[in-house]
Amino acid sequence: MYCDRLNERVLVSSTAPVADTPKGKIAGLKKAGTYIFRGIKYANARRFHMPEEIEPWEGIRSAVTYGYVCPELLTPIPGDMQADPHYFMPQDEDCQYLNIWTQSLEPKAKKPVMVWMHGGGWFGGSSVEQYAYDGEELSKFGDVVVVSFNHRLNCLSGLDLSAYGEEYRLSSCCGFADILLLLRWVKENIAAFGGDAENVMVFGQSGGVSKILCAMQCPQADGLFQKAAIDSGGIKEQEIPEGWTKRTLAQRLAALVVEDLGIRPETIHEIETVPYWDLAAAVMEAQKRLNEETGLTGNYRWEPVEDGSFLVGNTLHDGFRPETKHIPMLIGNVFGEGRSNLFTQSTFTETHKNQWTEEQTIRHCRERWGDKADEILAEFKRVYPENHLADVLFMDAWERDGQLGLVQKRVEIGADVWNWLFKKESALGGGTVAWHCSELPYVFHNTSYIEAAFEPGVSEHLEEVICSAWVNMARSGNPNGGKVPQWDKVSAETVPTMIFDVNCGQRVDHDQKLRGLMREKRRQSNG
Repeated sequence: MYCDRLNERVLVSSTAPVADTPKGKIAGLKKAGTYIFRGIKYANARRFHMPEEIEPWEGIRSAVTYGYVCPELLTPIPGDMQADPHYFMPQDEDCQYLNIWTQSLEPKAKKPVMVWMHGGGWFGGSSVEQYAYDGEELSKFGDVVVVSFNHRLNCLSGLDLSAYGEEYRLSSCCGFADILLLLRWVKENIAAFGGDAENVMVFGQSGGVSKILCAMQCPQADGLFQKAAIDSGGIKEQEIPEGWTKRTLAQRLAALVVEDLGIRPETIHEIETVPYWDLAAAVMEAQKRLNEETGLTGNYRWEPVEDGSFLVGNTLHDGFRPETKHIPMLIGNVFGEGRSNLFTQSTFTETHKNQWTEEQTIRHCRERWGDKADEILAEFKRVYPENHLADVLFMDAWERDGQLGLVQKRVEIGADVWNWLFKKESALGGGTVAWHCSELPYVFHNTSYIEAAFEPGVSEHLEEVICSAWVNMARSGNPNGGKVPQWDKVSAETVPTMIFDVNCGQRVDHDQKLRGLMREKRRQSNG
């Protein structure tokens, strides 16, 4: 697979291959057996308004290069670049573009459809930011149709101008409205790319989880997807200070932006034509002022504000709508998340964690957990005997607690849900516990892209298991089958967890006590 990438002939012309959609014909390219369409426009939108469908066209439109990604307020260099390579596309507000990888253009093929929701919260990222997001290998391996897309983010997605009139009532939901229209586009057009509009799975990670959870709280999204898989996200909300609500906080931020731009309420429409970087500068200043007024720390999260009709509730507070009961889900996260030693090794002054003596590890644990350290260490040894003892310091229990909270909310409405934990240590840097995003190359069958973290013989096997589980889920609504070990659904009584590691297998309620000990110490520290 890895050398063949360099030797495949790519067919590109103005007339073939062509997908014949209800709105018009689209020409992509063909690489070996995979049809690839990049940069298909799925919507148009005025700033701070709901998106609109694309009008039909004559002739054949080209879709061989990726479309614009949404402008970001800030584009940081990711901390895992050496392990999950990234690249960055040109930014423009005209960013509603999608990409498709498929093995057939036959409308009767009815292949499962997997729609990717990228990470980056509601503030950044794109459908092509990570090399691992490329859908070619996933499409080939699973014989599925893979869709990724860009949408509005940050202030373009969620500046709440609702206080300035009915026209802007849903301005805080613009980015989510793009996602909703994308899902409708898939429903209406995916048959032209060999996909089954009645068998669509949304899958997302980090910020993509929040987007999926919003879709599950939106009645207009009902029937647009039938399955879901989420990784490491959706459990952290915008902090709301005492005396404020999510709406009043969002409206105050917008008012500060308008004030900074020198726009009067009666001429609010001027905000639609302010150059983006002037708007972004006003937003950054407004965030600082909002924090000073309210005591908030950090930046505004740009989450859509629930209005009771378009977006009817919040999953974390209200649980899942019973109308979503029929949607089976995969829910899980990775062992280290943001606590991984990829990001935190510098906290310790000694050598790499895998060279620590047991005495060094115990000392660090007692510094962190005090009188609970010995009990936590003993339980960690029992739960994960195959791990280095020092890994306990780089384990993220908080994110797993949150994901299991979502799992239980699915169980409460009688939905089918499977839990997983990605625990594969990378050889990178002498041994790095799984970090936020490290599972994605395995999900996309793209471990050939992970460079310094690739392990011949090991990475290929693990990606076959993980990718098979996601493809099985997309195809049938159940992750079992093929190379995937037996994996039971979560019930009201037990939580079976599939451990994705060098050796994969299911463990039942395995870390409940360990997480409880860590949670208790966290409460003591915070209280």
